[in-house]
Amino acid sequence: FLQNSRYQTYQRMWNYMYSKQPSVFVKSTEEGIARVLNSNYAFLLESTMNEYYRQRNCNLTQVGGLLDTKGYGIGMPVGSVFRDEFDLAILQLQENNRLEILKRKWWEGGKCPKEEDHRAKGKG
Repeated sequence: FLQNSRYQTYQRMWNYMYSKQPSVFVKSTEEGIARVLNSNYAFLLESTMNEYYRQRNCNLTQVGGLLDTKGYGIGMPVGSVFRDEFDLAILQLQENNRLEILKRKWWEGGKCPKEEDHRAKGKG
């Protein structure tokens, strides 16, 4: 994302991270989180995973807002007979607020209290 971004700030972030020695890149989410907890390190993580891990470890926090947003999808073979059924079922789950209820059950089932909003706020 950063490497291919059209925004100069994100390109500068990528260039800095790419040139840093020892490398700032990690091989797994768990390695990135361990590095955050044990050293002076910031870890860029997909927002849903970030929320999940922050609910389970109260020493983790999110700084700032989201860099980018993407939706999720379910991959199926072209022409799958299940496509329409999945589309309708997901739509029904969304309309009944069931997806939000399930997310709260599994994501907010952690031990940490609600965080304050750490995003930068403008003045005036």
